[in-house]
Formats: sequence, structure tokens, C-alpha cells
Amino acid sequence: MKLQNWKQKAYFFPILGCIEYIILISLAMIFYPGGTPTNPNTQGYSFWENWISDLSMTVSHSGKDNMASRLLVLIAQTFWGVSLIYFFFAFRSLFTEDKVEKNLSTIGSVLGVIAAICLIGIVFTPSDILGGPHIIFVYVGYIAIFYLGIIYSIVLFKSERLPMQYAIIFLIWTIVFIHSLSMGIVGQKIGRFSTVICFAYLGYGALKLEKS
Repeated sequence: MKLQNWKQKAYFFPILGCIEYIILISLAMIFYPGGTPTNPNTQGYSFWENWISDLSMTVSHSGKDNMASRLLVLIAQTFWGVSLIYFFFAFRSLFTEDKVEKNLSTIGSVLGVIAAICLIGIVFTPSDILGGPHIIFVYVGYIAIFYLGIIYSIVLFKSERLPMQYAIIFLIWTIVFIHSLSMGIVGQKIGRFSTVICFAYLGYGALKLEKS
């Protein structure tokens, strides 16, 4: 695929980030040594009992070295976070014809950049040794995602730049993400993976528009 300008690259990166994130996080789960927050004796990674953040700890809940899993998550989430920063710088430029859209998209993109930085910060502050900063990144990131979901839902429904299907998908994601916040460990995974897929899809739509 030939990408002719920086905006096309910015829209393509979340698509690539989605693929590498799912692959590397899945591998990290395979390499996780074992242990959950409530039971250090379990073997391997439990989808139902382990947080995604457990994968980035220096030592697993079982007390074993977690270097392989941590390295995979570090690569996955850093690349995805950087791709989102790049994406949000470009995405706001689609909404400049209307003052309200321009202002809202600017606010939404600032929140998106904050959320992306927090995603990177989460993996660079392992919960087992830097619990305080880790929690701060988690809460700030989730709050930023919560509000950018609401703001960009308004922008996408108001704007005519992208087909309505993208606004609908984004709104569905926003509702799913908000609901997932109250669902604990499983909800975290639903929120995280739906976010990855949603922004890959949004990047695909923006890329098609930019290339047309």
C-alpha cells in the first residue's frame, strides 16, 4: 500500500497497531508464568481472573520472573499508543469547516493524545513496583477516553465528512466502553479490545477519505 502523505500514514498506523496489539498481547498471555491477584498458585494467564496490567509486571503473581510477557506488552502498547497520538493529530484536520466541529474535534484530539500517553505510561509503570503512578495513568487515561468518546460521537454525527456508519460504530463503542468500566476484569478486556478495533476501523475510514 502506497501512502503518499503524513495524514495517510497517520490513519494507517492505528490499523497496523490493532493487528500488532492483538498478536503481541495474545503472545504475552501465553508467556505469562501464572498467578492471579487472589491466587498465586494458578498456572498461566487466566482471561477471567488476570488484569491486562498483570502482563506488564516485572514479577508475576506467582513470584516468577515476567520478562517475556512484560517485553511483549511494552512493545504492543507503546506502538499502539504512539500510533494513536499520530492519528489524533491528523484526525482533527477533517473537521474544520464548522466552528463547533473544529473546537470539539480539537478538544477530543487533545483528550485522545492524553489517553494515548497514559496507555504508554501504564506499561512503563509496572503495578508491582510503581503502583501509585500506574493507577494514576489508568484513571487519567480512562477519564480521557470516556470524554473523547462522547465528544467525537457528537462530531461524527454532526459532520458529513465520513459516512454515517462510522458515527454509529463509534457511538456503539462509546456505550460499550462506558458500560465496560463497571464490569471488572472481563470488562477491562472488552473495553480495551473494542477500543483497538474501533480506532482501527475509524483509521480505515479516514484513510479512504484521504486517498479519495
